[in-house]
This record gives sequence, structure tokens and C-alpha cells, in this order.
Amino acid sequence: MVLQSDRIKNKYSLAREKAELQSRGVRVPAELVGELEAEYNMPAVRTGRMVLCLKSPAGNGALIPAFIVNGKRGQASPYYLLKNGPGGFEVRTGDEKYTDVFLLPRPRFYDSLTPGGVPRHKLAVIVGPGHLRSVVNQKCHYQKIGKPCKFCAVQRWWDADVNKGEREIVDTVVMGIDEGVAAHVSLTTGTLDTEGKGLECMVDVAGLIQARASVPIMLEFEPIPDFSLLDILLRKARQAGVTTVSCNIECFDERLRPEIMPVKGMIPVDTYKKTWEKCLDIFGENQVFTVAIAGIGEDDASLLDGIGMAASRGVMTFLVPHSPAAGAVYEDMAAPDADRMLSLYARAAAIYLSLIHISEPTRP
Repeated sequence: MVLQSDRIKNKYSLAREKAELQSRGVRVPAELVGELEAEYNMPAVRTGRMVLCLKSPAGNGALIPAFIVNGKRGQASPYYLLKNGPGGFEVRTGDEKYTDVFLLPRPRFYDSLTPGGVPRHKLAVIVGPGHLRSVVNQKCHYQKIGKPCKFCAVQRWWDADVNKGEREIVDTVVMGIDEGVAAHVSLTTGTLDTEGKGLECMVDVAGLIQARASVPIMLEFEPIPDFSLLDILLRKARQAGVTTVSCNIECFDERLRPEIMPVKGMIPVDTYKKTWEKCLDIFGENQVFTVAIAGIGEDDASLLDGIGMAASRGVMTFLVPHSPAAGAVYEDMAAPDADRMLSLYARAAAIYLSLIHISEPTRP
């Protein structure tokens, strides 16, 4: 019998383990790389991107993914991956075991080639149990003009092919669905020099996917200046089967936004608010999100105030730690430590709980 106190203890232990691994990175011994690529969901292990899973403390066998971006810091991490038996792995620090980790098996579709001879894991990848993800466009306009978001290395995402075509992406997604390794799909994009900034391409891909397979789809995008076009694209996305959207602000601190994001940071926060409102009108409650990154120069107050502001409008914030990626302007910046992330998560949870209590009807 597992006591409730033990479950709570294990829950917080898992949260710390995940936060630690994401903050410090995980070294991969050279002798493991070939096996990881051939047998597991590790198509970009040589470039320091991987998903390690931790077992849920709920006792239901569920796996919780921890997305690791090693960047330059990986070789200095105190944590390293070790095989401890057939199909078994653990993370160690020094001579001590830190935690067991579980690796998803390599999907069969990874070994299929596009008509142009490109391995399909360079078009879309599994980033967690049942979750397939693709960056539809990786040639970001902001990088092309020398004004990239300083935390971003979209051009190196999962060692992917930056010249992927929409039809090739769709074929790859459908293969993942048919194989049974993809139960939901998320699509994102680098910014294009178009009126829709790339949102129109994702909507087209979503429509092509839904014409061949029924699967929940999430789109991630930035605001576009033409709200009439935004309305058209979002309604088209809804008709194409998109269920969830995330209009990502990345940084709530208005003093820092133009410095961290020389072009995107000039978009007024009010534009995000109006975009979120439009998204809520079309996709409904609990289906609209944004992303905020911790560890890019902001203080805790700006993050928590921003999370509260978004939540009061019905928008949930994915709060993610900055993982300095090779190729980003901020590739040498230190990642936020686990203590800070755990504190932020706890205070963000308190914000959401307070809003739930406010919205509950008063009982006699």
C-alpha cells in the first residue's frame, strides 16, 4: 500500500529530478551514441537534444518526458547516462545513481526516406509519449536579417532538414499516427516574411493531416498585425481540426523584450492580449496557451505578474526553463537552476488555484 504522503514525496522528487536534468544537461558517453540512435527515440543525440522519461509517482506506469538541450554546457554536466541492463538506463552523478530514466523506442517511420532521400526523423519527431512535433519552417526571417530572438536556435531544431516540404511533413505525421506512436501533433514555425508570419503554412499542413487522419493538433505562432487575416486563418485552422493554440510571448518583462527579441519584442503586449481574446473566441476555454521562458534576464516578479495577467484572461502559460542551445545568441548563458524553477512552478500553481477559488460559486 502506497501512503498519500509517500506519493506527495515522490511527486516532488520527480519534479526536482526533471528540473535538475533540464538545468544541468546530461552527458552521453560516446560508446552509447550508436546504440541510442539505432534503437531509441534519439535522432538528435549527437547534437545534444534528447527526451528522457521519468516514471510518474501516480503508480499508473505513465512516463513524464524531460526535454534535454545540452548545448555547450552538456560536457560539463555532473550528470551522465548509463545503461544498467537490457533496455534499462539510469542517470548517475559521480559514482552514485541519481535516477532511473526510460527511453522511448525508435519509431519505425524514422527509417523511412522522403522521395528526395531525407530520413523522416528530420521532418518530425516524437518529443514525448504519443506526442509528435514538427517545425514547419525553420528558416526564420528574423535570423535572416540578423535580428534573431537571442534564446532561439530554430535552425538547429532536432538536427532537422530546414528545407522540408509541407507534403513531406504530412506524410511523415500520418506514418507516425498509423504506427501508433503519435496520438497528438504540435506544429510550430520560424517567422516567415509573409502577412501570416508562417501561420498560414501551419494551417495548410493541419488541413492536409486532417484529410488523412483524425488527431488533435496544436499550433504555436506569434501575433500578426492584420486581425482580419488572423480571424480567417484561425477559423480555417478550427475547421481543419486544430483543437489548441499557443500564441507565445516568451518574455513578459516589457523592459527586456526589445533587447531579447529585437523584432518580435517590439510587438506590444496589448497585441498579445487581443490575439489571445480572438483565440478564446474561436477555440474556447482551456484551449489557449502562451509560452514564457525563465532565465533570460527577467526577474521572478515579471514572470509571475505576467502569468497572472494571462490567467485572468483565460490563458494558461507554459513556463519553461531557458536551455541554452548551440547556435543561439544566448548559447553561453547559464540556465536557471532547479531551485528557482521549482519555486516559480509552486508560485504559478498558487496563482491558478486562487483564480479557481475566485470563480467558484459561493456556497450557502
